[in-house]
Amino acid sequence: MTAARARTGRQPAGAARRRLSASRQRQRLIDACISALHIYGPSRTTVAKVVAIAKLSPGIVRFYFKSKAAMLVASLRFLSTEFDQLVLDPVAELRHTPVPALQKMVELYLDPEVASTRKISVWYAFWGEATARQEYQDICGQKDDRFANLVQELIGRMIERGGLAHLDPDAVSLGLIGVLEMLWQGFAFQEEEDIDRAAARNRAMAYLASVFPGHFTAIARPTPNVRAPAGTASQPETRSWDSLPPERRLGAELEICFAAAWQLAGHGGALRERGDFLTIELATGRALLVHDGRQCHAYDNSCPHQPHTLVLARRGRLADGIECPLHRLGFGLDGRPNAAANGMSLQPMSLAIAGGLVYVNPRANARLDSSALPPADELAPAAHPAEDGEFHELDVAADWKTSVEQLLLHRLPEHAGQAGAQSFGTPTLEVLAERRQLRWQARPAAGSAWTIQREATPRHGQPDLPWRRSYLWPNVLLEWRPDGWSAIQVLPLTPGRSRWQCFDYGYASEGEDAKSLALLARRISREALRLDTELAASTQRGLSAPGYSSPRPAPAPVAVDFFRRLLAQRARELPAR
Repeated sequence: MTAARARTGRQPAGAARRRLSASRQRQRLIDACISALHIYGPSRTTVAKVVAIAKLSPGIVRFYFKSKAAMLVASLRFLSTEFDQLVLDPVAELRHTPVPALQKMVELYLDPEVASTRKISVWYAFWGEATARQEYQDICGQKDDRFANLVQELIGRMIERGGLAHLDPDAVSLGLIGVLEMLWQGFAFQEEEDIDRAAARNRAMAYLASVFPGHFTAIARPTPNVRAPAGTASQPETRSWDSLPPERRLGAELEICFAAAWQLAGHGGALRERGDFLTIELATGRALLVHDGRQCHAYDNSCPHQPHTLVLARRGRLADGIECPLHRLGFGLDGRPNAAANGMSLQPMSLAIAGGLVYVNPRANARLDSSALPPADELAPAAHPAEDGEFHELDVAADWKTSVEQLLLHRLPEHAGQAGAQSFGTPTLEVLAERRQLRWQARPAAGSAWTIQREATPRHGQPDLPWRRSYLWPNVLLEWRPDGWSAIQVLPLTPGRSRWQCFDYGYASEGEDAKSLALLARRISREALRLDTELAASTQRGLSAPGYSSPRPAPAPVAVDFFRRLLAQRARELPAR
């Protein structure tokens, strides 16, 4: 039987059980060591005390650990790894939405699984004893640095988005870390059953609320010694979406609408060769897309040491890697750090190419179904967009929601007539609710202006194709024409202001006729953009006028109603604060 097992490479089930049992016994010793450290401290913790707590024989310790010191180090490594997994990793996943990330940090940092009196005392025991401080620094120094950098990054994002230039991110970050440390110290001197964790979370959130009013709210606590009148039931305070302060509402919208949204970055033709890169600003961060010679990657375009932009140009080619000249850190095109980066890797994002267009998602492991996106070449399958397409950004004095509604109202009408700066015949408008998309198409109609008439005329040698437009939740409007494609992507800036990212690519073609038609198309596109930005800003001024009250609502057009329904659905999914 033994020879047969050796030949087949199979191991008996008993071997697996023994490995599992060994792993459990090792963890049992580590748990007992943590308890002994809590009771006695590092210098007075002995093997005898550990095995007494674990209820194991002294010889078993030498089987798993060479010495008492090795067992103590293993226990500290376990706590450090656990902190990474239970606190730092989940918070880092939310780094592009700093409000929920900081809320999650406070919640996890004070959670009993992480901040029990038993575990906290071990951290402080190693830090407090002079003989153990170097061991603590060797094992936990990188963890402490990562935590401090993450806090400073989140605070920096809050300051940048709120336009709070008077705040010092380092000082505010140090204040938050100090609050959390003081709360831990309070836990260390209490019995577990006496700890009021809700009060501790409330104090930490009160600090954040005092620095960033409107974004954070302290946890509501019952008023002591006050009873409700007989026959009445206490009800939690509820606030409607519209009654939230504008800054807090915008923070919630970033979380529910943009934190995991696929955003357009450009055309795949810009990422063909090794070192080719694109950058794009997202609602919740900055993205860097780069080709490493084998495949394309997407990263957070931010230095992991301090949140500043690594690559400023919109597109280009990197020679050898990605560098941070400020901190002299370097990263390969595959995101791996060099020796100077000391293990600080670039934060990955998700990248997808569909229909020739490149999309990026702030989340690291997001999945995109390419069938959910319209193909970019459905109008001119034999044509390819010119690589020198235009990209520019406009800051518009209109909220992102007002901007999106204006684009949907103006560009996706239900009836024949004006749709941008162009006139069209009767359109078709398709609602794809499960994909959170709208698809519209219509044929240009001749108008009074010569440019409109010329644009409506079919090109020589090309079929008489309709124009197609697609809206992708939450903020992207794509347009395909016989001469090329364009897109508008709306980003929220502050309450009442947005940034429009405008993409415009013409199909590569030759001849004077093709060039003149491309020029006409660009002129019409610019006129449509001017109309939309002016109307969006005008609408925002009207909504913000003193004394304005919403009239009795009239039925909204299909496209606008679709957007509002999606927004209301996402708002209902927002957890209560």
